[in-house]
Amino acid sequence: MTLRFAREVRTGSYLMPDAKGGLQEVGLTVELRRDPLTGRSGRLAHFQGFHLHPADISEAVESSRERCPFCPERVLQVTPLLPSPLAPDGRIRHGEALLFPNISPYDRHSVVVTLTREHFVAPQSFTTTQLADGLGAARQYFLALAPAPRGTYSLVTWNYMPLAGATQVHAHLQAFSSDRPGGLLEEEMRRSRSFFRRRGRTFWEELVSQERAVGQRFLAEGRHSAWLTSFVSRSVISDVMVVFPHRQSLEELSRDAIEEFATGLVTAVRFFGEEGVVAFNLALYPAPQGESSEHAWLHARLSPRIYFMPSIRGSDTTSWQHLLDEPFMVRSPEALAERLRPALEAALG
Repeated sequence: MTLRFAREVRTGSYLMPDAKGGLQEVGLTVELRRDPLTGRSGRLAHFQGFHLHPADISEAVESSRERCPFCPERVLQVTPLLPSPLAPDGRIRHGEALLFPNISPYDRHSVVVTLTREHFVAPQSFTTTQLADGLGAARQYFLALAPAPRGTYSLVTWNYMPLAGATQVHAHLQAFSSDRPGGLLEEEMRRSRSFFRRRGRTFWEELVSQERAVGQRFLAEGRHSAWLTSFVSRSVISDVMVVFPHRQSLEELSRDAIEEFATGLVTAVRFFGEEGVVAFNLALYPAPQGESSEHAWLHARLSPRIYFMPSIRGSDTTSWQHLLDEPFMVRSPEALAERLRPALEAALG
């Protein structure tokens, strides 16, 4: 039995005055979709004449530089220290990456990982080493916390630039350990466990296999990861999804796997940057520690963020997403895949 990628096309219309003083009927279509795992709905609405408008972030970059707590000249003076059992020097270093406690924690164990020495790095300028070192620092922190209590998730997120919720321009990850990973991941765990019991096979294995065979949303595959676009994306211009076969958490990834992940991320982030995207969110979705998790594979989502109208700071988050929990897309995952696929195939091949 194959996965069900449910979609329904609905057509509406409106009248527009024409050059002869009459009215011309204009037809519009909206596509309603359902996520093949959770069943959550989302919409693909082709906004008339939509195209990306790059936002000018130069003022935010420059105005934040002088007092940035993450720049090298301040970071060791103003950031807190970890207990010595977790890090003898109070912080964890990996190349340029520096990990320390989050002064605005998400949970009991909550840290920040600065990725670069430079105050601002454009999306097109990140290196594989920078991202691999940041992820490596987070991995080291989670390993230092081990053994984690049963049901604990090792979570990593990235809010790049204020448009995506960042409180600092200086690039940084958040890593935290929690038994409350958020509603979406909890639902994915329930659904994937149920799928495994019914089918005897993981949802994620079926997803990668089917998307690879169909090809519309499949991007590329490396030795440790499979890359595709999400059938129901959170971003209005569609998300990139990464699946790590037979791995349940960041701690289980080898150095080679982390470098491959970082290579793909750099490629995708550069692609979005060249489109004019200046902000994005990233999240890793692990399985809980200490539980039977053969049904769940570690996966990640990279979600570009935009202003609909930069001139008025028109947000891409509306009442649909914020109050109704209904994602909508103006660019289809299939269209994104067609454009991004060559770059990822070259990077991971």
